[in-house]
Amino acid sequence: MRRIGDTVSVSLGGKMDPRFGGPPLQVEAKLLRLSDGKLVGTGPQLGGLPFSFGPTAVISVGGVKVLVVTERSQLLDQEQFRAFGIEPTAHDVIVVKSQQHFRADFESIAGGIIVCDCGALSTMDYAKMPFRNVPRPIYPLDKF
Repeated sequence: MRRIGDTVSVSLGGKMDPRFGGPPLQVEAKLLRLSDGKLVGTGPQLGGLPFSFGPTAVISVGGVKVLVVTERSQLLDQEQFRAFGIEPTAHDVIVVKSQQHFRADFESIAGGIIVCDCGALSTMDYAKMPFRNVPRPIYPLDKF
C-alpha cells in the first residue's frame, strides 16, 4: 500500500503506440496525492459538468509536479489541476497535453503559449504520418 510521501517507481506515457513519441519513461517520484479523479469543471468547456480521470495521482519528479491519470483525456479546464491540489496560476510554467482545446480556459492566465510537437499521433509534421491511399502529390505532405 502506497502512502503520501513515499518514493515510487512509475512508468509514464508511451502506452498508446511507442512508435509515436517513444516508449514509456521510467521515473522515480515522490507521491504527493491520490484521488478517485472526480471533479466538476469550471471553465468555458467543462463548466458545471461532472468529469472523471479515474484513479489519479499527483507525483513529483525532480521537483516537477505531474498529474497521472487512468482515463486519457485532454486538459481543457483549470479545475482539472485544482481538484488535485495544483493551482495553475501559482506556477511559472504549466504543461498540458492538448492540441488546441486548452486555450479556452488557459490562455487568459498564460504569459505565452509554446506549442510542442512531441512526435506523437497528433504531430504537425505530416511527413511522419503513415498516410496510405492518398492521391499524390498533395499539400502539405509533398513540397511543390
